[in-house]
Amino acid sequence: MYRHILIPTDGSELAEQGLKQGLALAKSVGAKVSVIFVVEPLSEIGGRYRDLLARFAEIRKEEATSALDRAAHAAREAGVPCETSQVESGQPHQAIIAAAEDKGCDLIVMSSHGRSGLSKLLIGSVTNKVLAQAKTPVLVCQ
Repeated sequence: MYRHILIPTDGSELAEQGLKQGLALAKSVGAKVSVIFVVEPLSEIGGRYRDLLARFAEIRKEEATSALDRAAHAAREAGVPCETSQVESGQPHQAIIAAAEDKGCDLIVMSSHGRSGLSKLLIGSVTNKVLAQAKTPVLVCQ
């Protein structure tokens, strides 16, 4: 059925649930997984905010490394072959879709933050954008 599952994560508790469900599915069907963490680059801002933004970017990359290490560990414990990658992109949904295509994934498993109403309209959702634009099937976990 599925041979290669892409699991995007942002390190959040909700994304960890998506990871668990994706790994369980992969184990049950004998698939391998690729876990991706997309780090959004910060625009160049000068002056007194430059150091603050540089520190934030460093912290975000550390969070990515930690989340990917946890994912790799969970996959090992589940007996699921796993590769991880950290990608920098201003458009996370595009990076997720591109990774699924580049890696030949036949399913994307991701969580949804469950936004609704005005916040959904104003902020949007990476999951919604992946659902709308990906050619690869998407399984959304909540």
